[in-house]
Amino acid sequence: MIRILLVDDEPDLLELVKRILEQKYGFSTVTAETGDEALQIFKEQSIDAIISDYSMPVMDGILFLRKIRELNNSIPFILFTIHEKEEIAIEAMKYGANTYVEKENLPQVVFAELAHAVTKSVELYRAEKNLKIQRDLAFANANAKSIEETLLVCTRAILDVTGMEGVAIYLVEEGELHLVTASGNQEGYLAQPVQTQILTLVTSIMKQHIPVFRDENEIIKTTPQLNELDNINSDICISMHHHGRIIGAAHIFSYQKHDTFDLSLQRFVSDIIVQVAGCISDRQAEEALKNSENRMKAMIRNLPGIVYQGHIDEERTMEFVSDAVFSLVGYQPIEIIHNAVCSWGSLIHPQDRVRIPQVITRAIEKNVMFRLTYRITTKEKKFRWVLEQGAGIYDTNGGLIGIEGIIMDITRQKLLDDQVRMFHTRLKTLFMLMNSGCAIFRSEGDVDSTILVDINNAAEEIEKKQKNELVGQPFKTIFNNADPSFHDALSGIIQDNKSRNLVKCKIKYPYGIRFFDIFLNIAPVDPEKSISEIFLIYTDVTSRVKTEQQIIASLREKELLFKEIHHRVKNNLQIISGILKLQSLRIDDPRAQEIIQECRNQVYSMASIHELLYNSKDIGKIRLEEYISKLVDHLKHEYEGVSTHLQFIVKTDPKIYLDIERCIPCGLILNELIMNAVKYAFDPDKEGEIRISFTQHEQSYHMQVADNGRGLPKDFDVRKSQSLGMELTSQLTHQLRGKLTISSEKGANFLVTFPITGEGRISI
Repeated sequence: MIRILLVDDEPDLLELVKRILEQKYGFSTVTAETGDEALQIFKEQSIDAIISDYSMPVMDGILFLRKIRELNNSIPFILFTIHEKEEIAIEAMKYGANTYVEKENLPQVVFAELAHAVTKSVELYRAEKNLKIQRDLAFANANAKSIEETLLVCTRAILDVTGMEGVAIYLVEEGELHLVTASGNQEGYLAQPVQTQILTLVTSIMKQHIPVFRDENEIIKTTPQLNELDNINSDICISMHHHGRIIGAAHIFSYQKHDTFDLSLQRFVSDIIVQVAGCISDRQAEEALKNSENRMKAMIRNLPGIVYQGHIDEERTMEFVSDAVFSLVGYQPIEIIHNAVCSWGSLIHPQDRVRIPQVITRAIEKNVMFRLTYRITTKEKKFRWVLEQGAGIYDTNGGLIGIEGIIMDITRQKLLDDQVRMFHTRLKTLFMLMNSGCAIFRSEGDVDSTILVDINNAAEEIEKKQKNELVGQPFKTIFNNADPSFHDALSGIIQDNKSRNLVKCKIKYPYGIRFFDIFLNIAPVDPEKSISEIFLIYTDVTSRVKTEQQIIASLREKELLFKEIHHRVKNNLQIISGILKLQSLRIDDPRAQEIIQECRNQVYSMASIHELLYNSKDIGKIRLEEYISKLVDHLKHEYEGVSTHLQFIVKTDPKIYLDIERCIPCGLILNELIMNAVKYAFDPDKEGEIRISFTQHEQSYHMQVADNGRGLPKDFDVRKSQSLGMELTSQLTHQLRGKLTISSEKGANFLVTFPITGEGRISI
């Protein structure tokens, strides 16, 4: 619909012209009574042509025309006036008027002439405008750097051609229709209800390939949400094709009413949509090609080797090599291509150079891919191993025009392969030459399916059979006469995949019973099928077991002998103690009886040690707590009359054990110190306290006897003491390599410290 701006200072005439042009000729009109008002409308609204009176106050038609041309130099402008002066027409044409229509002719002639002038001028204006828009679109699209820029220039071009307010472009992406851009739309347009109706409409039009030009009534009837939510009163929906392929559709809409869309506008819209479709399709193809090229470059860049195209000549001339060639040989691609600085063939090791063309030629003749390894020399004169694989390149007639492929650095892999082969050889040699029997079984998840697959020479010697006789036999058959713990260990390792150790496992063979130390380990081969390999190492320890049995028997005999010795020593000491007691009964002298009693106590302290050793599981060590308790009980009994008034407090570390060489001196010292405390520390019939302790402090033992009696004389000196007990205590302390400390503050306190010297606390 052509939209005309009518300008006339006579309201009645203005209304008449408006009514005739709209009702009879189908134009859409906007009116203004002054030039200033018309200029404001022109700036704010879309206008296709201007019809202006010449004679108007303040601003006449010529001045109005000049101001319009300052704003737009191509909008159709028709001067409509009663004046017949030729100079007015000339002046109007001078300032850019399209034509001149006089009002004084017959009304039907005047309005027909006016309508014809408007139509022709607008068609020409639109054609020129559309041609410019299409030219600008082509230029802008050529300079666009992305699909987004292309969509932007396309939407602008569509709006310029149609003169409508908004446009949305929908494209088919991966089989689905998506809105990719929208211009001039209000908030309601993007709402879900509106988009649902538009997508349905667009999909239907794309299938029919027929554009739709709709007015307000048609929109309300078919897609009411457009009118209700976004206030769209007219629209155009047209599918976009390019080279027979549907790429999407355009929805062009207006918030003004368009009751009709003239044929020229429909043609212009169709033309611009065809060009837009081509621009978008070309840009999509360019983007796809660019993405493909980028992916290809990235793939080539990330490949673990050189991608190349070349020939099979002696120099291995390259037409193309990727950038990775620099990291491999130290030459840039430009130095290798066409043998500019050096040829690829010159880098190949002379010993490998002859066979390579032969291998490639044979593969091409069979139309298969070739694969070969060889050595090359880098720019720094270093050797590297490479793997090359490729195929021939053929023209449309099937003729060979070159080869292409990839060359990868396998130097590290080659070295690793050589090391693996070396290690495999070593392991195989070690496996076969081990003194212990080694066997490898293959299991499918249970003992019954466990089959022998390999054994070494030592295992053949143990089993007294050849390898070929045993391989393939089940585990149960080979070790049928083994101890049940062996079978349990195999079943357990299959279940939990944890290694097992068996010690002195008995296996019965036809040539006799043998004992083995066995180690079992497992390694998965195919976890999905529960297939694994079980490694068995079994060492014959039969001679060691027999030796151990002999040693144990000998030790038992010696232990019995030692116990018998201790028992006899204890008995002899008890006999001596008994003799001394009988002698004391025949003596009336109290001092002699006291000496004999002291001798009996000393004998008892030694006899108790032998008794404890006889009853101990370890005949080499004595538990101090038990020994001291027994010694104190004996002294209480021997001095029953005196000890009833005394309290004995014993504090001994229960984890201290001593050997007999140190226990006897300790016992004699304790015997002397306790007897001295009982006899001399307290007044007759007075109560008292004797504290005995034996503890360990880092690197030494502390043995202490203390009382709360009268204490020692002030001039007491152990070195000058004539007491046999003190002399004996001093000598025994020296024997222990210890130190005797004596104090007398609140009673007497005797402390003997001596080093542990390897005999320490033993946890029980």
